[in-house]
Amino acid sequence: MSRSMTESVNQRSFFGPSGMHYMSQSATVGSQTEDDHLHDEHLALQDRMSNPIAFHAEMMGDIMYLNQALKQPDAASFVEAVITEVNGHVDNKHWQLTKRSDVPKDIDVLPSVWSLRRKRDITTNAIKKYKARLNLHGGKQEFGMNYYETYAPVVTWFSIRLLIVIGIICGWALRQCDFIMAYPQAPIECDMYMELPQGVQIAEGVSGDYVLKLLKNIYGQKQAGRVWNEFLVSKLTSLGYKASLIDDCVFYKDNIIFMVYVDDGIFLGPDDQQLIQAIRDIQNSGLNIEDQGHPADYVGVNIKKTKDGSYQFSQRALIDSIITDARLNDVKTKPVPAKVATLLHAHRDQPPFDLDFSYRSIVGKLNYLAQTTRPDIMYAVHQIAKFSSDPREPHGEAILYLVRYLKKTRELGIRFSPKPEKGFECYCDADFSGNWTSTVADVDPSTSKSRSGWVIFYAGCPIIWASKLQTQTALSTTEAEYIAMSMSLRDVIPIMELIKEMKGHNIPVINSKPYVYCKVFEDNSGALELARLPKLRPRTKHINVCYHHFREHVRKGLIKIFPVGTADQKADVLTKALAQNDFTRHRISICGR
Repeated sequence: MSRSMTESVNQRSFFGPSGMHYMSQSATVGSQTEDDHLHDEHLALQDRMSNPIAFHAEMMGDIMYLNQALKQPDAASFVEAVITEVNGHVDNKHWQLTKRSDVPKDIDVLPSVWSLRRKRDITTNAIKKYKARLNLHGGKQEFGMNYYETYAPVVTWFSIRLLIVIGIICGWALRQCDFIMAYPQAPIECDMYMELPQGVQIAEGVSGDYVLKLLKNIYGQKQAGRVWNEFLVSKLTSLGYKASLIDDCVFYKDNIIFMVYVDDGIFLGPDDQQLIQAIRDIQNSGLNIEDQGHPADYVGVNIKKTKDGSYQFSQRALIDSIITDARLNDVKTKPVPAKVATLLHAHRDQPPFDLDFSYRSIVGKLNYLAQTTRPDIMYAVHQIAKFSSDPREPHGEAILYLVRYLKKTRELGIRFSPKPEKGFECYCDADFSGNWTSTVADVDPSTSKSRSGWVIFYAGCPIIWASKLQTQTALSTTEAEYIAMSMSLRDVIPIMELIKEMKGHNIPVINSKPYVYCKVFEDNSGALELARLPKLRPRTKHINVCYHHFREHVRKGLIKIFPVGTADQKADVLTKALAQNDFTRHRISICGR
C-alpha cells in the first residue's frame, strides 16, 4: 500500500464514516461526549483522592443512622452509646431546652441526625468501642443566615512524617493526645436551634413542643470544624504556642512541637516529662484533653517503635479488611500490584462489574492505604479508581489482582530508619502518553495525557509521594518530564519552607547551612536543561507561565537538579506497572523492604 493510501485509510478510520471527527461532531451539537465527561470526572476525583480520610468516607458511605443501628445484632451496644452521648451533652450544658413558641420567627429550627459506628482496633480489627454522635443537619443550613465561612485546616501528612523523622534523628519523645468531644468545647458561633434527637423523651411535657437552643459548637454544622479550630488556636496561643506559617496545624513552644488533626494531636520534644507537663497545661486551660501516651496509632496508621530505634508505619487491619471485602478466600497471591502488559480503559464492550463486593468501598480503602503507608500500590490504585463511576469486569479483575498482591505483602508498610547524610531529596518521573491505547485513542481524551509520579525523601525516609494524571497534554517526553518536575516541586518548596521555619525556632534539623537544598533527580536531559537554563524555544515557550514557578529557586541555588539513570529513578514505580525485579527494587528503596 502506498504512503498516500495509508494516510487516507488512517484518516478515514480517524474521522469515521460520517467524514467528521468525533470532537467536531460534539462541537456541532454543542454537547460533551461521555468520554470527555468521564475524563473530567476522573481529574476531579484524583484531586479528592489527595485527602484520603475524606475520600475514604465518601467512597465507603460509612454512616449508620439510628434506625439502621437498631436492626444490628449488637443494637444494645449502640443504644448504650446513644445514652452516653446524650448524657455527655446534658452534663456539659451544650444546649438549653426551649419552648418552640419562644424561638424567634426569623430563625429556622434545624433537624438533628444520629451517626453511629463501630470503632475497631487497627491492628486486630476487633471492635473496641461503639460510637454515637449527635449532629445538627448541616445540609439544612443557609449561607448568610446561620453560617458564613466553613474552611478548617488539617495537618498535612508531610508535616507528620517530617517531624517524626526529625524526632527519630534527635532521639526525641513522642506523645499522643485526644480532645474529648472536641467540637462542643467551643462556643456556638450564632444563635441556632435544633430539633430534639430521635429516641429522646423529656419530662417537661410533649416533646414536639420543645426544641434545643444550642450553646456549644455541636457536630454537623458546616462551620463546626472552623469554629473548633479557631477556639483551639486561641487557647494554644494563650499558653505561648506559635502557629506555623507553613502548616496551620503545627505549633511551636520553646523546643516542643505540637501537631493536630482535628481532635487527635501529637507532641514532640526532647523530654517525655516536658510533654506530659505540656498536656497538663492544656488541661488546666479548660480544654478536655486525654493523654494517650506513646502513639500506637494516629489517624488510622499503626505506629511501632522497633528495637533499633526506627519506626514502622503499617495498616495490617485495613489490608485484612480489604481482603475480606473482596472475598478472597483462596491462597493465590501476586508479586506485583498490576499486570505489566495490561492498560485499563473504559472497556464498554465488556459486561458491567458484578463481583460480590462494593467497588467504591474498596477503592476508598485502597486509596487510604496507598496515601498513608503503601506508596508501592499508588499507581495501581489510581488506575482502578478512575473507573469508579462505571466499573466493568476488567476493572473488578484488576482489583482482585491488586488485593492478591496485598495478601502477599500484608506486613509491609513504611520503615523510618533515618540516614542524616542523605539530606533532602526528590525523585520525579513521567510516563509520556502512557495510557495510549489504539482501540480507544480516538474517543478517550485520557489516552493523550501523561502521568506524573514523585517521591520526596528526608534523611532517606519517604515523607510524601504522588501519582497523578497530568491535567494538560504534553507534546513531548521533555515537556511531560518537565511538568512532572514542576508538580513535584509544588510539594518540595513548602517542605523547604517548613524546615527553614523549624530552624528559626531552634529545632535541630540535619541541614545546618543557611539555605535548605533539595536535590531533584530527573532522568530526561531535555527537562534538566529546560529547568537549569533561562532560554525558551518555540516548542517549550507555551509552558512558561504555568511551570516556571521554581526557576527562581534554581537560580539562587536553593534547589539543585541532578541527573539520575532510569534504572535508579525511584519514582518510576509511581508512573507505570513494572516487571517484578524493577518493581521490587524500587519498592525496597522507598518502603525500606
